[in-house]
Amino acid sequence: MKKSIEKRGRTVSRTIDQIENRRISKAERDRLKRVAALPDCKIDTSDIPEVKDQAGWVRVHEHPEHRLHRVLSRLLSIRLPEPDIALAQRIAEAKGLPYQTYIKSLLHEALERERVALAGRK
Repeated sequence: MKKSIEKRGRTVSRTIDQIENRRISKAERDRLKRVAALPDCKIDTSDIPEVKDQAGWVRVHEHPEHRLHRVLSRLLSIRLPEPDIALAQRIAEAKGLPYQTYIKSLLHEALERERVALAGRK
């Protein structure tokens, strides 16, 4: 989708990607720094309507469909029996997956089953 911008008597069309990924000028950067440094009590929000119900709101980058969504991961070293690793490698290859990704998905599914089972007991 293109958005048109009037610029000194001529129309400039830009895609959303061009608008989102454009570089900001030094003046814009300085202005943003000044605004970011303001304490909340100094920011005039009188023209913004009050929102009472925030149910269902999520931070954009936390939404699973957002392009910047990432679940935090941590490097982990774990010892596994050789036969288990070999079996995981064979199954992963048959599924067309890297074996570490396959093991990670197995662990995730098992933990989710346990979480649901624990929640059901309470």
